[in-house]
Amino acid sequence: MATTPTATNFTVFGIDISRYQGNEINFLNRQVDKLTFIICKATEGITYTDSSFKTNWPAIQEKGYVRGAYHFYHCKDDPAKQVANYLGVMGKFSDTDFPPIVDFEETSIDAGVNKANIQTNLLSFLTQLAQKTGRKPLIYTDNNTANAYLTDPAFASYDLWIADYNKTVTVPTVWKSKTWTFWQQTQNYKLNGQLNDYDVFNGDTDAFANFIKSS
Repeated sequence: MATTPTATNFTVFGIDISRYQGNEINFLNRQVDKLTFIICKATEGITYTDSSFKTNWPAIQEKGYVRGAYHFYHCKDDPAKQVANYLGVMGKFSDTDFPPIVDFEETSIDAGVNKANIQTNLLSFLTQLAQKTGRKPLIYTDNNTANAYLTDPAFASYDLWIADYNKTVTVPTVWKSKTWTFWQQTQNYKLNGQLNDYDVFNGDTDAFANFIKSS
């Protein structure tokens, strides 16, 4: 059984998972839970791979969900080496997968990092990902982090996955003219007794299919 989502006026929704959900993927059933997509953690920094990725990634596709995988970005680590870690684990993206996803949040700002270089390095990371995959990355962030560190207008060219646990979304300043593409509404969506992050897409099924195809 699933708890009621924060908002129900969306037709395309999913969850994002990592090792913290254990073997939850084994118990998910699209005919029952009605999820359209599942996003899993792949990598972090320059060496880390999520211990559940090897199981989650193929299983998401086998169970009929649209799949995505994200890299948790660390400002202290070299952008090119982070790209190499992520793509070394991911391999080739399918046309039916999400584009590359970068997770940039408060804990991405490592102690002692030169804050003057944060945006330049992150943009380099995003550019390299796009060049190597032929897909334009999706950025996951929250308002506080984005408004403090993602102030370069160049970030607006990337689709936004916003974490905002209020009843309505507040879009970070850089994306005001573009709005959000995905909204993480809550961290407390329960499926089969397991808590999950719950995400909705800003559009209908046709718009979602076009997003996957064109991004």
